[in-house]
Amino acid sequence: MDTEAMAARKKVLRTTVRARRTRIYGGSEGAQRRAQESHQLLAHAAPLIERVRAALESGAGADRSGDPSSTLLVAAYHPTPTEADVMPLARRLADLGAQLIFPVAAGHELDWVSWDGTSPFVDSPGRGFGKEPTGQHHGPDALAHAHLVLAPAVAVDRAGTRIGHGAGYYDRALSRISSRTEVVAVVHPDEVLDASTLPRGEHDVPIPAALTAAGLVCLVTIDGPGAPGSIQGS
Repeated sequence: MDTEAMAARKKVLRTTVRARRTRIYGGSEGAQRRAQESHQLLAHAAPLIERVRAALESGAGADRSGDPSSTLLVAAYHPTPTEADVMPLARRLADLGAQLIFPVAAGHELDWVSWDGTSPFVDSPGRGFGKEPTGQHHGPDALAHAHLVLAPAVAVDRAGTRIGHGAGYYDRALSRISSRTEVVAVVHPDEVLDASTLPRGEHDVPIPAALTAAGLVCLVTIDGPGAPGSIQGS
């Protein structure tokens, strides 16, 4: 699959998934379903919560100065109205003592801003972004210090391929993380697809796990040009 064909395929997939999200989670009934599923998602996140708790109890994150290199950092995001709702989990992790950071639009890269677990969010000027906090800015490199990254996605497949909203923000951001960082995509249950369903390009960062209202799923991540559907960019 060449680059042009891959881009066209991804565009079709995004359109299909977004239409399904609107159909299922749009309107008042959809919002109620999404809210119910957010509690199920939180319940299935118990292993993630326990790993953060254990890290905090071991002394990680004892420094609350705001320096991302000396705190237990968890990156989350404020979902759009039809995305899986990760906010109850973000609040739980903040209550435990983790420092939460959220992405904000900052040109070609994502900046990361602290959230204290209670302060209100404001509308983002970035197209396709959810709301964003108004806390301390840490810059694009903050993700290099993250203990856990909860990443948005349009869909993931069981080979670990993720497609986002098409701007490449998270692929660039995830290229900065350390080998110790746990990365989990948060999606609706029907957005975890069979292996090799999604095409993977050279710059698409593989995702090792997905969290949904139906469970925490370990994905088989395959790196490099041998990955299903992968290509080498020009």
